[in-house]
Amino acid sequence: MLSVSALAGVAPRIDRVLAVILPLFLLVDWLNGALLQYYGSGFGLAAVYKLALLALMALSLLVYQPKWLLALVSLLLVMLLGPALHWPKMHSSWIVADMQLAVKAISPLLALGYLTQLLKRNHILAKRLIQHSVVCSSAVLLINFMLGALGVGGTAYQPLDGVAQSFLGFKGLFYSTNELSAVLLLITGILLYTSWQRHVLWYALCSLLALAMALSLLTKTGILGISMLIVLVPLLLQPAIFWRKRKTLMISLALCFTAIMLLLLFNLESLLRALGIYDKLSFVYQQRGLSGILLSSRDYYASRIWQSVAGNYSLVEQYLGVGQGGVAMLLKKYFAEMDWFDLFSFYGVAGALVYLLTFSLFLYHSWQLRALGAGRVLILVNLLMLLVSTMAGHILSSGMVWVPWALANAMLLTLSRSAHERSA
Repeated sequence: MLSVSALAGVAPRIDRVLAVILPLFLLVDWLNGALLQYYGSGFGLAAVYKLALLALMALSLLVYQPKWLLALVSLLLVMLLGPALHWPKMHSSWIVADMQLAVKAISPLLALGYLTQLLKRNHILAKRLIQHSVVCSSAVLLINFMLGALGVGGTAYQPLDGVAQSFLGFKGLFYSTNELSAVLLLITGILLYTSWQRHVLWYALCSLLALAMALSLLTKTGILGISMLIVLVPLLLQPAIFWRKRKTLMISLALCFTAIMLLLLFNLESLLRALGIYDKLSFVYQQRGLSGILLSSRDYYASRIWQSVAGNYSLVEQYLGVGQGGVAMLLKKYFAEMDWFDLFSFYGVAGALVYLLTFSLFLYHSWQLRALGAGRVLILVNLLMLLVSTMAGHILSSGMVWVPWALANAMLLTLSRSAHERSA
């Protein structure tokens, strides 16, 4: 068994291996989605790849940040304590599911810890890793979008019974529409920042492509999130004097934005009909009201889960968490798809703590750089992730999002520091 001192000699090799394989994260998910759609199984491709990423990052942290790794492993074990009490009466598949979700939940912190540490000790390698990741991911998203537009792959949504919908969107060869929307949001945040630095035409091109992809997915996360990025990134990247001396311009922009929103609101029905989703949203509104549209009925499912768990488990069991199997024994739909609620239901107070700790640390890192343009963009990106995680889930419970989320933060942190050094 390798000692920590022996691992110290291997650590640079681990960094070089990760620099080669980590940029392929979205390509692997893409291939895994293609296998799932056409063969019904991913044959463990994405699982083996991501397990390798986590293991290599953990080994590196064992050398350079052992206390941080110990804290994450401790959190993982505490999360699994409550579900483990119910495992003896569960099928083994639920044990694996609880362990997988717990690992997913702490993966963003593990990846962020590794990348920020790599930036400190090997800035050149870290910068190259991040750049290659963004280029590769952008290429995969663009190719997937073009193939989806040609009819290759699956639709973004399945039709509802008795509801006419002319357009169901398309997700290409990816498997999860919601997770793909979150990834698109993160990659778009990076590209909008870098393209604005080059030329306004690059910014316009990136904006149009990102918005077209979001519209093809038909998710609120994608459409609203990317629209906010397109509008706000140029404002966030203005120098400090812009915010102090151009109040009239800012008021004008705010009025223009309000006018655009009102125009869209008054023409909302026509717009939704053009997108082909008016009948579906109208049906959901009749069934669940406005909250059904905004939350996609997640509040309804959360209420059912809460009542079922409270009525069948003791207060201690609820605080420790009952695991996915513990909820699935009571309800067919055991995910509410709101990360904070799901993590608390499955892992109790420990799950809620992981949720709070993750977003607190990501926002803390970006808040430290709020005086710089990239830092302000990073705050916006992390706030959007918080909003999506709170209302739509698929962030901490995702197998696709943890790598690009950590990369987006690491890249914008790098750009912020480079800009700070140039101005110093």
